[in-house]
Amino acid sequence: MAETLAPCARTLDADLVPLAIGDLQLPFLDEEEHPSTGIYHQEHTRRWSAIVAEADGFVVVTPEYNYGMPATLKNALDYLGPEWAWKPVGFVSYGNTSAGTRAVQHAKQVVTTLRLVPLGSTVAIRIA
Repeated sequence: MAETLAPCARTLDADLVPLAIGDLQLPFLDEEEHPSTGIYHQEHTRRWSAIVAEADGFVVVTPEYNYGMPATLKNALDYLGPEWAWKPVGFVSYGNTSAGTRAVQHAKQVVTTLRLVPLGSTVAIRIA
């Protein structure tokens, strides 16, 4: 998907940096402090924090699992607090019957709570 979006990003004078959540190797949330404090003890959290803090916005590509987003995406979102604030986020979803739109509905509730600003439109890809 990053290869498809990269030319669009260039027309906006933006850089697209692909990132697979699995590459971060984040265990289930293991910080002692609440993420809203921005106090991180684990090295993997500090790395993730630096990546998110540097970004101006996000395009999340997600499948749908049982009417929701994957646990890995929810976990990655939950790890951080202030780094997300007021940054735009767009979604590309994929899945069978609903093309992943229910995962995006779920994700939008979470990102809004984290003070991200979800875009109104979603790209939804139905796979058969």
